[in-house]
Amino acid sequence: PPTYVAPSERLHPHDCAEIYKLGIKENGIYTIQPDLHRPTLEANCDMETAGGGWTVIQIRQDGLLDFNRTWQEYREGFGSPQGEHWLGNAVLHALTSTGQHQLRIELEDWHQQKRHATYNNFKVASEAQRYRLTAREYFGDAGNALSYSKRYNHDGRSFCTTDRDHDRYAGGNCGHYYGAGWWFDACLAANLNGRYYHGRYSGVTNGIYWGTWYILTDGQTGERYSFKRVEMKTRPRSFVGSS
Repeated sequence: PPTYVAPSERLHPHDCAEIYKLGIKENGIYTIQPDLHRPTLEANCDMETAGGGWTVIQIRQDGLLDFNRTWQEYREGFGSPQGEHWLGNAVLHALTSTGQHQLRIELEDWHQQKRHATYNNFKVASEAQRYRLTAREYFGDAGNALSYSKRYNHDGRSFCTTDRDHDRYAGGNCGHYYGAGWWFDACLAANLNGRYYHGRYSGVTNGIYWGTWYILTDGQTGERYSFKRVEMKTRPRSFVGSS
């Protein structure tokens, strides 16, 4: 196959924040190039929420896409930016490797309630560092499920998939057990790449889960709760839009 030769200068915007700065302030799908050494890609840009300039990195909304994928699939990304997708861990690293970045997580339940969690210090390390997550300086109303407790702390953890076990659970592979790629600990207080259920479900807690908003189980029925819609998005911390 032909090898990709990186241009000496950037021909496309680095991210959606750069597109916004060019005066393009409408939500939409745009071409970005976070990494000069990799081809361009299409990204969903949120130009309205909290001032705009967000590069969307994940959407869950209808369950049409399977998120139980391999390490390579999570590295390269899958799905379509118009619908459910994971932008790709290699892209996440490129987007967040220089300067400080924010991560915004938006959750919607099956009763049209919406909450969010924002982290002012967000970074995804390189593949050699197993795409380790930094998610600190939380604010919002969904609760800080990424730094939940000593045992369930996703901040500082490596990415895991069904075929790559990098978690701190000695009894097995969290990615395999929960059927998702995520920054598992031992194992979880959050997993936004879990299976898509329509509201309540029972059994293994393998749905789309954020442990600080909806409690893990209903004490009376033992049922779990899975979210209707999730968006994850990032932008430079220094970004100033129109709020």
